[in-house]
Amino acid sequence: MNNNYPSNLTGITKLILFVCLLSLVGSPSQARQFRLLAPIASPEDPAAQLPAGAKPVEEVQPISRQEVEPMLRKVIEQWNTGEMSTTLSDQFYDKSRLMDVVSTGVPRDAKLRIQSIQGIQTLQQYQMPAENDKKNLVSIVSATARTQLEFNTSAGLQRRVGTNEFILKITQPAPL
Repeated sequence: MNNNYPSNLTGITKLILFVCLLSLVGSPSQARQFRLLAPIASPEDPAAQLPAGAKPVEEVQPISRQEVEPMLRKVIEQWNTGEMSTTLSDQFYDKSRLMDVVSTGVPRDAKLRIQSIQGIQTLQQYQMPAENDKKNLVSIVSATARTQLEFNTSAGLQRRVGTNEFILKITQPAPL
């Protein structure tokens, strides 16, 4: 009987080793599945998304907060007066739908306020021809802002806080 015990232990040990090896063989495929990432689509050539006549800059110069903040405040001011459509680009996706939703779904006395600007990042820059053989520097800038929408209801003053990303197109004379 003592002779069977070690052989039984060896059989159990072999079984445990087999299960461990089997799990190791199976786990790399599961690990590969976990690591699969869908790459973010981007053009091979950065100039592929530029408008006709535009030339990308070699080195992007970040736009300062002092330049972006007044423009962001102007967008918010336009929203509060109902004239936001004048500040939105014609390339803005579903511009007319947004304006319809704002005019029908937002209370008339609603005011949007900037509580803080959390981050500003220059996403893209390029030069465009301008008048008199000069060039304009066009910067596409992302500004993340914490905002608060205030309006009155029968229950009293309501406040809705949110974080929004604004994409601004800033055109300036290009440095010489």
